[in-house]
Amino acid sequence: MLLPRGLSLLLCIGIVSGFRPNLESGGINRNDFTDADITEMGVLRAVAWFMERNPLPGKPPMTPGQLENMKPLTASGLFKAYFQADVSASRFVKALQEIIIGNNQVEIHHLEDSSYFFHCEEIAKSITNLRALRDSVLSGLKDPVTSAALESARLSAGKALHVLQKFYSNTNWVELGRTNPYEYLINANSSAFPAAPASKTTCKDCRKDLSGRYLCDDNIVVNDLLTSGYKLSTTCRTKLPGKCGHGGRNDVTQNFSPTGGINKETSDTLLSPHHHLHQQAAELAVQATRNFFVGAGFGLLDQVGHNTFQRFFNLEGYSLTFAIDTTGSMAGDIAQVKTTCIKLLREYYGSSDAPFNYILVPFNDPDVGPIFKTNNVDEFEAYISALKVYGGGDCPELSLTGLKLALQESLPRSKIFLFTDAGAKDKHLLDEIKVLLDSTGSAVNCALTGYCDTRKRRSADKERPETSVRSYTNLYEELTAYSNGYYVMTTKGELSQVLGIMELSLNAAPVKVAHRRVDGTRFSFPVDETLTEITVSVKALGSPGFRITVLDPSGASLASPHTVIDTANHKVVKVSPISQMGLWAVTMSPSGPYEVEIGGKSLLDFSYQIMQKQNEYVLPVQGRPVKGSNYTVSMKLMGDAKSTQIQQLNAISDLGTPIDSIPLNQTSDALGNPLAIAHFSFHAATTLLQVEGLSPGHLPFSRISADSISTESVQIVTLSGQNGTMSPGGSLDISVLVVNDGAAASFSFNVWDDLGFLRGFRPSGSYLNAGGNVTLTATFVAAVDNSSFASSIATFTAKSSAAQNYLKLPIIVIPETALETDETPPVHRLLHFYMPCIGNIQNIPDCSRHIWRMKFSAKDAHSAVTVQITTDPSGLSCNPRTTDEKDVICHYESNCCSPYVEILISDENGNTDTLTVDYRQPRPTAA
Repeated sequence: MLLPRGLSLLLCIGIVSGFRPNLESGGINRNDFTDADITEMGVLRAVAWFMERNPLPGKPPMTPGQLENMKPLTASGLFKAYFQADVSASRFVKALQEIIIGNNQVEIHHLEDSSYFFHCEEIAKSITNLRALRDSVLSGLKDPVTSAALESARLSAGKALHVLQKFYSNTNWVELGRTNPYEYLINANSSAFPAAPASKTTCKDCRKDLSGRYLCDDNIVVNDLLTSGYKLSTTCRTKLPGKCGHGGRNDVTQNFSPTGGINKETSDTLLSPHHHLHQQAAELAVQATRNFFVGAGFGLLDQVGHNTFQRFFNLEGYSLTFAIDTTGSMAGDIAQVKTTCIKLLREYYGSSDAPFNYILVPFNDPDVGPIFKTNNVDEFEAYISALKVYGGGDCPELSLTGLKLALQESLPRSKIFLFTDAGAKDKHLLDEIKVLLDSTGSAVNCALTGYCDTRKRRSADKERPETSVRSYTNLYEELTAYSNGYYVMTTKGELSQVLGIMELSLNAAPVKVAHRRVDGTRFSFPVDETLTEITVSVKALGSPGFRITVLDPSGASLASPHTVIDTANHKVVKVSPISQMGLWAVTMSPSGPYEVEIGGKSLLDFSYQIMQKQNEYVLPVQGRPVKGSNYTVSMKLMGDAKSTQIQQLNAISDLGTPIDSIPLNQTSDALGNPLAIAHFSFHAATTLLQVEGLSPGHLPFSRISADSISTESVQIVTLSGQNGTMSPGGSLDISVLVVNDGAAASFSFNVWDDLGFLRGFRPSGSYLNAGGNVTLTATFVAAVDNSSFASSIATFTAKSSAAQNYLKLPIIVIPETALETDETPPVHRLLHFYMPCIGNIQNIPDCSRHIWRMKFSAKDAHSAVTVQITTDPSGLSCNPRTTDEKDVICHYESNCCSPYVEILISDENGNTDTLTVDYRQPRPTAA
């Protein structure tokens, strides 16, 4: 089955890694392996292998292959089998997506660098580059491992995997008959395979069929040396005589002798001359990806240890984090938080819904911290009890500084609760916190028992009707809406009555079923068989004081639903277990405007990527999408989604007002995962995506994305040739382009990075007309005494009174010695040579009685040498000249029936020298 034209790269993330078609190819077979497929399959196998050997406490041990050989092996299926409960894999999927984004970035930033692709026989350079990227991953995973360090490490891992996976599609490893990955690529202690020297012919012309298509099944002429195809770029400007081409109609050299090529990127004969080996190359790339993480002795797991490996893949779960105001007026609030929350945490302790850890960040003015982190409820209770309240007087506190620390310390997609009775003194951090919320996916919940400033904060989108524009009482409500959390304003005496919002956070598989603004008295919503609990939240948008009733599909009202929140303008009830499936409803009295949100617990959910064409590929956008621009949205189902049908994509506002609706056609990727693709343009300031369809039990189902999508009228885009790498003591300039897609406005710019490499940026601001742009350049400097690897994330921001956006780019410090590539082959010297096989002696019957021999030395300046032949190995013997194996003396002898030998002399980096003796005479022809 071929995908429609224009969708060839949209099989999940877009481009493929080592197996990539061109965007304009007119479609590829859906069974071709994409970048996302290779990485996802390899990572899933690695994580499954890890889980098998690290069962949960109290669970029986697993047998090797029990998880890794699951059919099908999916993230949701793996998590359910491992935890033996409904535990969402969304946090792990987020880590996986960051790795794939790093992989994608190679196609944007390094397209002209052959060492990222193994092009042009740059075997040694590509291996050096791969190992340097891997070392930068390890550098980011040294204690203390922060959220920013993990993000940087995942991006670097994606880049490293790009190089690793390219090896199998762009070299002749598969053609050599190799059925295992080339371990030497990332394990210097294993054996290197000799590479073809520059003087060696590696390919011959391909044949052509009647249609003019190249037939290249037997065009490689070396069967004992590594080679790769030539593809012209900035670092490789010519194709050497006698060398293999990359091949395919996108390779300008495929018509130059030797014609054709050797790439196995697709199963399309027009794009991949060795298309018949695509499947084998992909399987080896998957296995190599797995080994990158769990290879014995050299994989990431053995290098960083059990705990860091878990954090790298977000396997630990989520954090339940508290940011608490400790000024004097908060003493009673803290006591209620301790009493109510600890009781609730004890009820869930030990269950699959319990958080992985508990974090507390106290804030005051001018002090914030210290941060407390534990996995033990008793320790957490003791710490809250020991909190000292002090100070006060000036109302605003450093609440956003405390919230920023809470986000940085918490695991991804965590639940964060902020308790205060004051405004924020550090409002300037609001934009930075929104960037953190975008990258972590965590939800912020705010419980206020007072506030200093009651001025309204309104949406900047003045063009939309009032029904779709949310008004914010304060920045706390704005942040909770931005992160899809809960905002509660109450009195100190009633605080304990709203702390039930914490119970909603104790959910290992949270989903959002429906979200709608209702003008009236009734709202209906579907409950499918995968939901094990539901929560009904209703907020009054008009006058306070109302009642709600939850109705099951039979129309009967629930007698005593569990009430979580019950205030004058906000009510939340929880239903568990669920007695009936079908169409439920909630009624409100009196009639009026309400905001209704239905949540629940289920493994059936979806993830999505917003993508746009970049450098001829379709890649995920960075930062926030631009209002009105055209995008491609790729949605992928999670959970037991085999027979699930995706039918419709809806866009709704953050208040639940319908914006747009698009019918969907479901397809699947090479792994068999259901997915759908839609072309979409975002017009609202904030959008939530909703997928509707039929569940595995053929019941109507609905799911809404956990993360809202904010659109802006300004964008920040990368410029070509941005390397992102510097050496210790060196400097690096990174430039981005700020483009104003809205009305003329003055913009201020800001840049920061996580390790403090930034030395300055220019300009600090600019007035941009509609459609205008300006280049923003930042300078970063690495410490002189830093002789090791380091990695950081640089964040660029642009802000006007009506728009703001950001772009995050990785920065890597690599010691110069790590980039030194040994490309010098060993040398040989003939010490003695005796050749009696002259004339016709090789053709006489007793030619075996005549012996020829030679003695030679082989030496390399940097590493030990290996000497091998394929014709008559028994005739060769070598011994070190001294104790140094870099210099050996070899003897070779054979009879005159075979006056020919080709000896390969290679070093530990695969550089090869050849010693050839050929005294063969043509046999006499018959009369």
